[in-house]
Amino acid sequence: MLQGFTRILGVLLTRTRSQYAALLIFSGMGAGDFLFRTYLFPVYIDFLQNIGANPDWAMLDVGFAPILWLSFFAIILGSLTIVITFAAQNVPKLIDLYMDHWPSLLFVWWAAACLAHALSIKLLAEGEIQIISSLVFNYHVLLVVSLVIGFPFIFSILRNTKTSKVIDNLLKDGYSTINRIAAKGTVGKILPQEQAKIQYELFQILNQLIDLLVYVPFKEPKAQVIEGIGALLRHYVKLKPNIPESFFKVDECVLDDISFRTMKSLMGEVEKTHTFYEQKCFRLIGNVYNVFLDTKEFDLSTLCAEQLSQVGKTAIACDDQDLIEVITVRFNTLFRFALKHGQHHNEPRNLYNLVFYYGRFIGFLIEYKQLERIKTCVGYFVFYAQQCFNSIQSAKSLAIILDVLAFEIQKFMLKFYQENWDREMQEEMLQKFLVFDNFQDMDKNFAAQFFSQNQGIRLLHIGLALFYLNQKEVEFAAKIAKDTVQDLDLMGETLFRKTMEVIYARLQFSGPKFWEDTDRGNLNIYYTPYQDEISSFKKIQQEILLENNKKIMDKK
Repeated sequence: MLQGFTRILGVLLTRTRSQYAALLIFSGMGAGDFLFRTYLFPVYIDFLQNIGANPDWAMLDVGFAPILWLSFFAIILGSLTIVITFAAQNVPKLIDLYMDHWPSLLFVWWAAACLAHALSIKLLAEGEIQIISSLVFNYHVLLVVSLVIGFPFIFSILRNTKTSKVIDNLLKDGYSTINRIAAKGTVGKILPQEQAKIQYELFQILNQLIDLLVYVPFKEPKAQVIEGIGALLRHYVKLKPNIPESFFKVDECVLDDISFRTMKSLMGEVEKTHTFYEQKCFRLIGNVYNVFLDTKEFDLSTLCAEQLSQVGKTAIACDDQDLIEVITVRFNTLFRFALKHGQHHNEPRNLYNLVFYYGRFIGFLIEYKQLERIKTCVGYFVFYAQQCFNSIQSAKSLAIILDVLAFEIQKFMLKFYQENWDREMQEEMLQKFLVFDNFQDMDKNFAAQFFSQNQGIRLLHIGLALFYLNQKEVEFAAKIAKDTVQDLDLMGETLFRKTMEVIYARLQFSGPKFWEDTDRGNLNIYYTPYQDEISSFKKIQQEILLENNKKIMDKK
């Protein structure tokens, strides 16, 4: 407690903002005393006489005022110290935050100024200087005002030490700082000292938010921090075109930040792409994502991916290509974290949710026709599908991730066709989609056993083919049918035909909803509304089989 009191007192006396508050309050107190003595005191005397009061001002006890104000000052500063010190046990760096809080600073200096005013009156009275008006001002004005606002102030501090309120205040400071630099405009000038101060403030806000997230045990404030950082970052991205170019020169305080100490060699690229603030946010979110994986807080890890997707949407809308690249890399990094966790714990849930939001990010790219980036991201899906397949023997539950990745690509394929994208591009994407059951260097015996028991990939392949047939797109449907026929060499005729019958039965009778709930609801990803086309697909498949048999016979 004594340490907390000493720290608060030291901050009050040394910080620039506190000194400004002291100057403002003491100046206002002096001006108020002068105005009361000159203009209001005579009016006040007339008012008292008009109501029949005839006070004897000489009887006022001058010595009582300092004792009263000293008690009041001790109550205010003591209460502030106790409240903040105890609250700081659960909310890190709360003392630092409230020592920059204008209402707190102004009220503490108000109490100190009232005490100093009372002491001055006593000293002047002992020197036989006429101070009746100042004494009345102290007793009848300052004391009444202080009593009226004193305890509400304490209650407001109690309210403001709630974790949710602290988070709101930090985010509010972040918005204010970003708005301040954006208001300068692209041609505005920022002095090196101001630039360093602003960058330091932005990073300190983020560090304090993450400290809160890690330190506080409850999920609600953790979620509030994640969503708050996401919203703050989206606001920054939107205003980024208005920020002066000189602001993106990385200051030494950024280089010394813990998030960038291992990235000093990359600072040139970070400055060039204007992404130092985004990189800071993403590294912090990536760190807590890992924490959430280890603590099995699936909902919070999912929230990290959701916010990354939303920032990606804003970056795409603003056509910030450098930031889109950073976000893509960050999604891949989270995928690696989640995949490693899934391999070690045989747990697919984090990957399941991450794939959904990665797919949503690609959906935003599709919405804005970012063709090359779509191809790149789908290529990453294929790569990670290979990684998941390679891990299935040691972590069997990861098999569902193959299906989820394939389902996302199936959604893309449907959108490409419905929006009449370039046909050559659709063929390229279709080939990547068909790779999902024909990965490089896979053990054929394991593959035959796996795909005969886990038909999810083929269900999605054939489901897409049924859509094509419904749209009279026979060429693409035939490509899929031809790919399914390759399973004959893998499984043998008996197992192949048995597996196909199971697939057709599931497509025929499965409904749009699953009978259990998941993090993404109860959508049945294998459902197709085009069951009527199954017979047409079978016919194409049978024709390909007959043609292959004919080629084999001709060779003999």
